[in-house]
Amino acid sequence: MVSEYTSALEREIVDMRGQHEMLLRTGRQWSLRAMFGTPDWDIIDYCRDFRPNRFGEQACAEVERFCREHGIWLEPAGPHYNSMTPYLHPGAVSAERMTIIGLYNAILFWLNDTVGREKFGHLGDDEQRQARVAIDRLCALLCTGSAPADATPLETSTSAFLTMLSARADADWLDRFIEATVAHLRPAIQDQNARARGGLLSVAEYIDLRAQVSGMYPAIALCEFGRDDYLPWELIRRTGLAGDLLRLRVLTVEIGALMNDVFSFEKECIVDLADFNLIPAVLLNHPGYSLEDAVRGATEIVRARLAEFRELCAVATERCDRLAAVDAALASTVATHLADLVACVQATWVWQVKTLRYKGASIFRENGLQL
Repeated sequence: MVSEYTSALEREIVDMRGQHEMLLRTGRQWSLRAMFGTPDWDIIDYCRDFRPNRFGEQACAEVERFCREHGIWLEPAGPHYNSMTPYLHPGAVSAERMTIIGLYNAILFWLNDTVGREKFGHLGDDEQRQARVAIDRLCALLCTGSAPADATPLETSTSAFLTMLSARADADWLDRFIEATVAHLRPAIQDQNARARGGLLSVAEYIDLRAQVSGMYPAIALCEFGRDDYLPWELIRRTGLAGDLLRLRVLTVEIGALMNDVFSFEKECIVDLADFNLIPAVLLNHPGYSLEDAVRGATEIVRARLAEFRELCAVATERCDRLAAVDAALASTVATHLADLVACVQATWVWQVKTLRYKGASIFRENGLQL
């Protein structure tokens, strides 16, 4: 933490919202396409060949049916967050696997939109206590596979999901996936705003925590489940590819989390009055910055990661091509995962431009409603 939470920080947050209102009044908008791009690279061109999963419509319908039956479907948000799964996991090889991934996402979105970090601070003391108990119970369920006798709709849903997942997943992968999910849930279901934390995180500290809160680590793991093709890490380490692959996974997580921060800035920081977001993190860590400065700083952070991802992915792909001459099966598995990481990065842009979840009066052209 770089400083304690003070009234001066609070005034900067209030002023940021005032600047946002003024920008809306004057009609000032930025193009995220331009801000994420460079003179020789365009994000729309990069994503042009992206297609969501072919089983998406069938899987989304089944996820909605399941969630309504188990009492965890949210209106009006449900159709929007449910639509994300076919984008984030275009490589899933069956409607069954696509549906199971969709159930997981629906459970996490239900938590996010009811007791998640943006909502937690608005809950009363008793509601916050209940939310903490619910997460403790949910993490215990995930780790033991056993639901309590007095299971809530959330726990019943999670138990059903876990049964389906466990029957079809590689055992070692499943252990890592459960661990990643618990590591996500603990920080995600609490108030992460500066006032509640009692201090201001540095931008680097914020990015590290945001990566965990985002749920992108288990989301990337689900690419392996969707393909039913699991990364043999011991073999990968022997090839020298592990370092590149792990860095690409981190970059995919950070691009997903931080690009979402920009798209969801108004939903989180203006509507829900949160400040746990990359744009306020940049603003508060740079005294004297305007909202415009913070937007430019935040989008530069995303742009730099997009550039590193593309460069490193090209290197890893070339090394994977050479590996094919020695171990074709291993090279195929790694190449498939590289393709899934590229698809996750593409989906981060394509879905957020398409979904209505973030649309409204906005300082970003892509978030504006087309009437």
